[in-house]
Amino acid sequence: MEKASVFFKRIMLGLLLLLLLLTLGLVLREGVQSRSYLLALAGGALWAGALFLLRRRVTLRTPRRAALWLALGCFALNLVWVLVIRIEPFSDYFKYWQTACALAHGEPLPESWYLSLYPHILGTASFLSLLVRLFGESVLAVAVVNVLLTTLSCLLLVRLASELFGEETGFLAGLLWAVAPCKLMLNSLVFSEPLYTCLILLFFLLLVRLERRIAAGAPLSSLLLRGACLGAVLLAINLIRPIAAILWIALALWLLFLRGRAVTSAAQWKRWAPALALCLCVYVLGGRLWTGHVERLLGTQVATTPVYNIYVGFNEQTRGQWSPEDMDLLTAYHEQGMSAPEAQDALRPHLVERLGSGIDFPRLFASKLFAFLGSDQLGGYTYRFTRPELFYKLCMGICNVFYYGVFLAALWGLWQLIKSRTLDAGLLAPLFFLGLTMAHMLVEVSDRYHYSLIPILILFAAVGFTRQSSEQRSIP
Repeated sequence: MEKASVFFKRIMLGLLLLLLLLTLGLVLREGVQSRSYLLALAGGALWAGALFLLRRRVTLRTPRRAALWLALGCFALNLVWVLVIRIEPFSDYFKYWQTACALAHGEPLPESWYLSLYPHILGTASFLSLLVRLFGESVLAVAVVNVLLTTLSCLLLVRLASELFGEETGFLAGLLWAVAPCKLMLNSLVFSEPLYTCLILLFFLLLVRLERRIAAGAPLSSLLLRGACLGAVLLAINLIRPIAAILWIALALWLLFLRGRAVTSAAQWKRWAPALALCLCVYVLGGRLWTGHVERLLGTQVATTPVYNIYVGFNEQTRGQWSPEDMDLLTAYHEQGMSAPEAQDALRPHLVERLGSGIDFPRLFASKLFAFLGSDQLGGYTYRFTRPELFYKLCMGICNVFYYGVFLAALWGLWQLIKSRTLDAGLLAPLFFLGLTMAHMLVEVSDRYHYSLIPILILFAAVGFTRQSSEQRSIP
């Protein structure tokens, strides 16, 4: 089974490498029409290449208490930005803020039908409402909390990378995340990405440690506690952004195919089973309680099947991105008195018709892949309504230069991982990367939705920069 697991691992990582190479090809194609992408790609290659050369000549010494210094640096840098560059909520970000303020003050929720379509808005808004109760209606307080969440993500990324690939890789991963410009610029917004990304990193770290506790023969009580924590984290992720199913699938694939000899070890399964059972119970029961709470709050049923999002995802005219015409169609069913689940079901014939309308699927998927992973300029583009054109275009360029440098280094890091024979829970990160990308090939896509993948790209890039293959670690 060891050889089979290594084979499956290399197939999986090879698919991810091909996906990133295809994305790079799409960036080059787009750059023919928009030279800014080519310039940013060249800038990214320049700084990444310079860092590679520097790493070959200079030994990186990880400072004592590296995680603490990185966290302080991350917090200070990001805090300065949100204090100097402020922005008022708009568009979807305003919906989060409006709902949070209503919850905090016990007022009727605005656009309850829209919330029943997207109940995860209430997950984020419930968290934000706690901040409103503590600090009043202060957007700045939310921005500062975003800074705290990205700082916590920095600590989690350092620990995750250190435990998987060594202290040097962990330090570099934390450093890259601390200075990542897009997340720095987006911290000024009222949105959910910093929160659920932090939780996803926490899930990865908890699972890595659970795997090691099981291998070390930890007592059952410890395993059950960790299983319950995993279930709670997965539940929290799903309440904020309904993507926990991707993590569950990734976990199942790793457990069944990517653990080597442990896959066929009855002793290992006896230790995994109670932890996983409790994890699932916490997740399912917590989800049902939350759904009941939301339906009582809204006074109506919430939608569970994202037919509308799939319908938008196959809109060739908008390349699978948000469409005002599709939203008007959904709203028309609402105006006929339909609930959110009924309106979603009413879109099924339209979805079947669209799928049978002769869609050029390769072209559509290529467009969606570029929209999802092809750039990271949203941080700068966010300021297009509130700052001079030169400012936001410069910010967009900075974000893309950094992103493409990380992207190129991640290709080398992935190659290092493909060559290794290590099988551990760290493989859930690339599985999640593949799963989220594939999911957005089917549903509505936006560059904002790849935010949670940036730490994973940085993890791969740190492996590439340090030239440290996970093969240096012993196979569990």
